[in-house]
Amino acid sequence: MASVSNSDNREFAWWQKALIALKIWTPPHITNHHHAKEMERPAPPPVTGAYGNEVVTGQRPRLVPQRKDQQN
Repeated sequence: MASVSNSDNREFAWWQKALIALKIWTPPHITNHHHAKEMERPAPPPVTGAYGNEVVTGQRPRLVPQRKDQQN
């Protein structure tokens, strides 16, 4: 039987190696991306400031005026 290359260095049973060599079965493709996707999400940051995390633009002028802004 030809040697089977494992790019992810997983160990397979003899019957799995035979199925892979005969191209009958392919192992599931699982990478670090798949594991990171299933990880627990981090907690949101705490709300800071008098108005929470909301940006209040009425107190400071915008650098780029918007159409809906009040004209002075």
